[in-house]
Amino acid sequence: MKTHLLTIPSKKTEEINWIKPLNNYLLSIYGNTTSYQDDLNQFNKLRQDIRGVNSDLIGLKLYYKYYSQLELLDLRIPFHTLNKHKKLEFIWYDSFSPDLSYSQNALPFEKANVLYNVGSLLSKFAVTKYTQSQLNETESNIKEVLLMLQQSSGIFDFINENFLHAPSQDLNQSTIKFLSKLTLAQSQEVFTLKVISSDLNQSKNSLISKLCKSTSSYFEDCYNMINQENQFDIVDEPEDIDESSDNLVAAQIDESWTSIIYFKYQFYKSLSFYFHGLQLEANRKYGDAIAYFTKSQEILETINPQILKSVSKGSGDVYELLDNYKYQSDAVGIKLADLTKDNDLIYHDLIPNLQTLPAIKGMDSTKKIELKNIELLKEINEDNYNSFLKNVIPINIHEMASYYSEEKSQLLRSEIDFYEISNEEANSVLEDLGLPANLKKIKEKLENKSGISTDVVSIVDEISSFANQDLQDKSHIENLKNEIYHEISVLDQDKAIEYKKVMYEASKSDKVINMELFNKLKNGSNSIEFKNLFKSEMDISLLDIDNSQDQQIDLIENVLKELNQIKRNKSQVIEQLKKEIHNDDISDILILNSKFKNSNEIKSIIFPEELKKFEKFNLKLDEYVNNEKQLLKKLQADYKSFLKKNPSIMGNNKNMAQENQIKNFYSDWKKFHNNLKKGLEFYTRFLNEVKQSQIVPQIPRPPPKQSYQRSFQPPPRETYTPQSNSNLNSNSNSTSQSNLIYDQPSKYDPNMYSFFSSK
Repeated sequence: MKTHLLTIPSKKTEEINWIKPLNNYLLSIYGNTTSYQDDLNQFNKLRQDIRGVNSDLIGLKLYYKYYSQLELLDLRIPFHTLNKHKKLEFIWYDSFSPDLSYSQNALPFEKANVLYNVGSLLSKFAVTKYTQSQLNETESNIKEVLLMLQQSSGIFDFINENFLHAPSQDLNQSTIKFLSKLTLAQSQEVFTLKVISSDLNQSKNSLISKLCKSTSSYFEDCYNMINQENQFDIVDEPEDIDESSDNLVAAQIDESWTSIIYFKYQFYKSLSFYFHGLQLEANRKYGDAIAYFTKSQEILETINPQILKSVSKGSGDVYELLDNYKYQSDAVGIKLADLTKDNDLIYHDLIPNLQTLPAIKGMDSTKKIELKNIELLKEINEDNYNSFLKNVIPINIHEMASYYSEEKSQLLRSEIDFYEISNEEANSVLEDLGLPANLKKIKEKLENKSGISTDVVSIVDEISSFANQDLQDKSHIENLKNEIYHEISVLDQDKAIEYKKVMYEASKSDKVINMELFNKLKNGSNSIEFKNLFKSEMDISLLDIDNSQDQQIDLIENVLKELNQIKRNKSQVIEQLKKEIHNDDISDILILNSKFKNSNEIKSIIFPEELKKFEKFNLKLDEYVNNEKQLLKKLQADYKSFLKKNPSIMGNNKNMAQENQIKNFYSDWKKFHNNLKKGLEFYTRFLNEVKQSQIVPQIPRPPPKQSYQRSFQPPPRETYTPQSNSNLNSNSNSTSQSNLIYDQPSKYDPNMYSFFSSK
């Protein structure tokens, strides 16, 4: 069984030129429109191309692309500013009355007409596909027909909901509602006929009956929207007349449309009773079946011959409808006569009153597809978003994007603070435990079996390596000093006093180190003297050594490694979050929502939704921090347990103090060792000076502040506390940082060096 599908006529339009107004606006905002010329030219050409498209896929794509770019234009450029000086005039003709033209300067008017033609093209393309399906009998073509009719219905429904004050009759809400219902009715009709044609065994009579009932209801609704015969039935109620009139289609619908729609309304109503009768006959309810066949025949007979004549005047394959009518009239007549005869002779079932027959429930097989769910438009939109006027961002969108950036910055600062606080807490716990430094010391003690830090052992061995030389240099200095005092004793009194002053200053550095401790360390770390300093600890450590300690230390080390890994992971999360926030751009989302939501709605709805994309970083960081806290608790418990089981492993306070004393002594010894050579040089020169003074005639004392040509520096004064006088530069080449007497004038007499200058 075939049918005739109505096609919605398209609207014609006049040319317009988009280039000049768009170029002027962009020039006023950006100063240079070179980068936008391709977009403007293609957009203007697209507007010209849609005026002569065919009802095929290419035509649909052109219309979808133009509509998509219209929407983007409306979002990216304030049209009232664009249309402020020389207004664009959109001229469109009525689709049902082509002689009527309508013009407006509003962009929504252009959008509504473009969408109207999209719905029209879909209905025409659906008819083409339906014709092909009847020739080829392919399942895919039928599916495409259904899809396009449902999409067309959704587009007209979108126009009805979003363009409320249309100036033309074909865009009037009543007309648009009718067209939406009509395309949906034809979708239901095509599906129903497909089921009828495929049910060769008549096993789906009940289903077909329900589908036919629903199809009839759709066309009944359409007929009521265009039927004007009964609008003045109730003359005493003008309010009802007005309301009824408002619901009638405003456009000048062709008379054949009215007849075809009425015919289908009655025809499918008759079919619903007929197929329900077949179902009853199959269930051996012959009396009920006769009643439904009778009702089906009555409905067909009520179709006025004038209606059939009017149907025949329609364009296209309307003869299919007349053939269906004749075939069905014959079929129901034959079926009713045969079953009535059999019932009279054989079954004798009671035939119920036709007025009491239960109503047949309809079943809808179709549903309008909303504009936003049309896949082809989605694909075109995605391509246009990434290409058409991409860099044109309205000022209000820039402001909203800036506010969103601040929201992201606050989120990032919050996460960074959380990250840094967790690091500080972890570092605080490790610092309190003295880890990992204490663990390193423990491992060293266990490895050398002595319980003494390797740092201390290295220090002692270094001191020991220079001990003999240090003692020799010190002894040599003492001999030089004794010889100097002997030479001074034979000088005259004034000269002797001056030299003694120098010796006095130099003698202050005699006791610069703890010689008692030096003597205990000078023989090295293997000496009895050194080991006796830690004897008690060494004895205990040797007794405490067992394999369990290594296992406990391994556990603690593993926890420390896990903590280090978590610290790195936290850092990586923060870096990834920074990168994601930096690359995040929601300008397109803001543009798309700016027409439907105000700034407060965007801030309260869109922003929180967009910020959710960063929750994965927040959750990951929380996970790491929670794991870190658990590991820190475990570390505290394991380490304290280890120390409790091995109380002597870290050494007693006395031995720890002994190690610290050796480390402090090492600092003093370095100074002492580095300055012994300087002392030898000084006292040797000083002795020579004293000896020369015995043979050189005495020169009168120079006036104050007069300096000689050659300066002579006193020996260094090596003390535990550095000297405070550092205002004069040292003549020494030593790299020592101490403020010893080798590197500065004497406190006693700043001019003392001048006295030993060469004559």
